[in-house]
Amino acid sequence: MKLYGVVAIYNPQKSDFVNIEKYVDDLDYCYLMDDSGKDNYDVCSDFINKHLGKVEYVNNIKNIGLTASVNRGFKKCIKNGADWVLVMNPDGTFQNDAISIYKRFIQNNNTEKVAIIAPVFNIDRRPKKASVGYREIKHPDMTGCLYSTNVLKKIGLFDYKTYFYSLDVEYCLRVIKKGYKIIECSEAVLNHRPAETFEVKIFGKTILRCGKDTPVRFYYQFRTAFYIHRKYHSLYCFLYHVYKYMKVVLFFDNKLEYFSMIKKGIYDAKRGFYGNYNNRMVR
Repeated sequence: MKLYGVVAIYNPQKSDFVNIEKYVDDLDYCYLMDDSGKDNYDVCSDFINKHLGKVEYVNNIKNIGLTASVNRGFKKCIKNGADWVLVMNPDGTFQNDAISIYKRFIQNNNTEKVAIIAPVFNIDRRPKKASVGYREIKHPDMTGCLYSTNVLKKIGLFDYKTYFYSLDVEYCLRVIKKGYKIIECSEAVLNHRPAETFEVKIFGKTILRCGKDTPVRFYYQFRTAFYIHRKYHSLYCFLYHVYKYMKVVLFFDNKLEYFSMIKKGIYDAKRGFYGNYNNRMVR
């Protein structure tokens, strides 16, 4: 079994490699996919030289979006005979020896119909601990997951129209629609930071902790959400973004800016624009 890694980096810092160092030796090969739009090889060179012959830096030359960048990594892994691909963000860290846990699951189970093997996601606003066993799930985040190249070859890579957000949601919906499974290894735990944590307080007491992204990220989120809902009629995707909208209504400052970005995202999905926000022809 060949296990490759694709690490999606953007304006990398040397400190990012502290996390990557913790799992890179468990991989057969690792691609650092840089979507910064500039060459950052010098920042990565010490790490690459330390793992010479095992780590490759790939500069996308221009910003092509997270989806296209990870897909480019997938293609390289498939071309070189990988059976499974670990996709990571540089800030993700495993609490334990997750890759060994993944390998053990693959060795001891029939994974012909398994598309994704996922960890438990430990987030500061939703803390989780390792437990025992495996279970079938529906919508894990991308980072920290193993992707079967056999399934990628059969049903396709991430949908390029997702560009930056919910590429994992769209793929999971497609996986399930095609009759494949997503398995959570409950013993494997990933410390994950998907967004800034926002606390809602009453009389100084925290009553709710939720994620808070920037207005431009809401643009991408709602653009992709509209696209996915139209493609799959996903109740999960629809309700999740109703929840996001209500967070703006009830808790966020700069509401008009958020609403403007949400409106632009939906408008662009309707007209078929799925590129970088800065390349919009309509303002």
